[in-house]
Amino acid sequence: MSTSTATYTVVGMTCNGCVNKVTNAVTEVAGVDDVDVDVSDGTLEVFGQIDDAAIRAAVAQIGYKIAD
Repeated sequence: MSTSTATYTVVGMTCNGCVNKVTNAVTEVAGVDDVDVDVSDGTLEVFGQIDDAAIRAAVAQIGYKIAD
């Protein structure tokens, strides 16, 4: 299987605690190999087998939103 990279904009992240929450939640999604979250520009970069719906659901479950 090949791996992919997807970049999302996460609305509502304001601190390193937010980064940790998003990192932990998305890391638990099946197929995700690595995650890079940057609070300064509000981005989430996901590496691995990308399941867009599962990533969006994981972020929403912890109270954040991925911008469309």
